[in-house]
Amino acid sequence: MNELTKRIITGAVLVLGAVYWMFYTGDQLFGLITIVIGLLAVVELFAMVKLPSALLYIVTLAIPSVFWLWSPETIPVLFPLLVPIVFWMVIYVVVMRHNSSAETFARFAYAQWMTLLIILFCYTLITIHQMELGVIFLSGAILGVWIADTGAYFVGKALGKTKLCPSISPGKSVEGFVGGLLLATPVAAIFWVQMLGMDMTKAVVLAVVLVLVSVAGDLGESALKRAVGVKDSGKMLPGHGGILDRIDALLPSVPVVAMLWLTLA
Repeated sequence: MNELTKRIITGAVLVLGAVYWMFYTGDQLFGLITIVIGLLAVVELFAMVKLPSALLYIVTLAIPSVFWLWSPETIPVLFPLLVPIVFWMVIYVVVMRHNSSAETFARFAYAQWMTLLIILFCYTLITIHQMELGVIFLSGAILGVWIADTGAYFVGKALGKTKLCPSISPGKSVEGFVGGLLLATPVAAIFWVQMLGMDMTKAVVLAVVLVLVSVAGDLGESALKRAVGVKDSGKMLPGHGGILDRIDALLPSVPVVAMLWLTLA
């Protein structure tokens, strides 16, 4: 089976799975699936940065996250956010006390930075999903990011001449970025206007911010992969690389536009 066939099949499965996850699960199951996706992304992240004792880091993240999922009313969100980070500093010092280096600490910092984004992303999904019309808002955001990514790829292939950020991601072009922005902005904005009754001006502003931040997230993960010397974040998704490769643009963009949406509302 060639790579294109794998990519198409995996893409179709991902779309069907995303529809089920977003629309056909209750809040509890949605939260559990979201945390599992987040933990798999962290597993992938630690495999990518190659830190020793990765299992300890993952366990100290999984336990408070699951506890919070089952008792969000009584356990503050800072619990799954800060507890792992504190434990991780202790684990790092203990494990690396004899052979730490600037490069190792940089990898540790990369892992913490990306994990905080993953936690924030999962928390935002779980919280917004429970709100009235939250599922509709999230669907528009995810659709917008996917359209921007797909549009940038095809426009860049056809017209791309000017490199957007060659030191980080040589394949991305300014023309692709503009194409993705021009395609995704009206799609996301019209979706929110039609499905949420959102004011058009607000919808366009949110859609533009969504695309801009999604590109930053994509480039951020590309910078991390370049720093650790890998092409893909993992191999969990045949033809697509890893989970982080598929959600990198969503990690910062969904929390940012969700915050803006709640503020403007």
